[in-house]
Amino acid sequence: MKWKIFLLLVFNFTGMNSMESASNFIPANHPYIQYYGRWDLSDTNHAKYSWPGVYIQTVFTGTRIGIRLMDNINYFNVYIDGALRDVFHGTKAGIAEYILVDNLPKTKHTLALSRRNITFDAVYSFEGFVLDSAASLLPPPPKPLRKIEFIGDSFTAAESNEAKEQSLPWEARFPVTNIDKGFAVDIARHFHAQYTTTCRSGSGMSCDWRGDTNVTILKIFNRTLMESKEPHWDFKQWIPNVAMICLGLNDHSGLRDSIGKISEEKSSYFRKTYHQFIQTLQDVYPDIKIVAVAAFPEWVRTNVKQVVEEELALGRKDVFYATFDEFPGGYVANGHPTVETHQKMADQIIQAMESYQLFSK
Repeated sequence: MKWKIFLLLVFNFTGMNSMESASNFIPANHPYIQYYGRWDLSDTNHAKYSWPGVYIQTVFTGTRIGIRLMDNINYFNVYIDGALRDVFHGTKAGIAEYILVDNLPKTKHTLALSRRNITFDAVYSFEGFVLDSAASLLPPPPKPLRKIEFIGDSFTAAESNEAKEQSLPWEARFPVTNIDKGFAVDIARHFHAQYTTTCRSGSGMSCDWRGDTNVTILKIFNRTLMESKEPHWDFKQWIPNVAMICLGLNDHSGLRDSIGKISEEKSSYFRKTYHQFIQTLQDVYPDIKIVAVAAFPEWVRTNVKQVVEEELALGRKDVFYATFDEFPGGYVANGHPTVETHQKMADQIIQAMESYQLFSK
């Protein structure tokens, strides 16, 4: 019996090694891996990320594709040949390998891997892909020419949009958040554009939902990694045609006094900060077209519209105004839009964008 156990262990150990030796590791710096969103690629073997909505695309041969990464928190949509194949979630601490998809036909395939959810206070890293021993990456198709940057809060991050409950604790929101079914990606998909989602749940233009002014979008916009002050993002490496700002909901919460009112002084501070952010966008993206989107609260609409009108009065013709309505019954998890509500929001914003003819033919 002992000899049988010994032979079984030897067989398993040998089989494990032969599988590993039959794999082809593709490092994160391979030129055929396309990165979208804000990634820290300063260490070319460890592609770091923390903003929501980052995604990767590549083309590969063989019957399977695996991934090596350091991330047991986030959830990812796995698309093979344009179709959603699975939702991936790492379960191991440290750098680990996982099979994303196997049993594929032995031919050429496309992979898109997108981070679904948002988290705080952590940085993650993608190390590379694992293919069959004789497989390889192939040159990917050109990236879409149109580029949109979506700047916002939890609505832009599509937080909890697949939830069913009206209240959820923070970490329970991770698996039921799917940014690919949020209004931002809906809009990018409609215009056949690549995109970046520079958004942080709870943050606003002038303060967060509690009134804290330390994590406003204006103050963290220059970050490569959402929760890290360094390194600064190099705005020259990705220049959008359109920047869409969807902020104000958290300011509407954080600026209110004890009886729920927002003073003109605080409203003026919000507008002043909004103007500063528009100037920041125009400084880093000289030819940018800016869409200022106002959510349904009347205070948000009044103040964002005033900002746009003041920009136009200054002779800035590339600042546009759009809105989306409130949709009764269309919210979950502490007031966040459902997938269906996100589509309705996207439809209204798309209609405004098309009327402005923001993209050249």
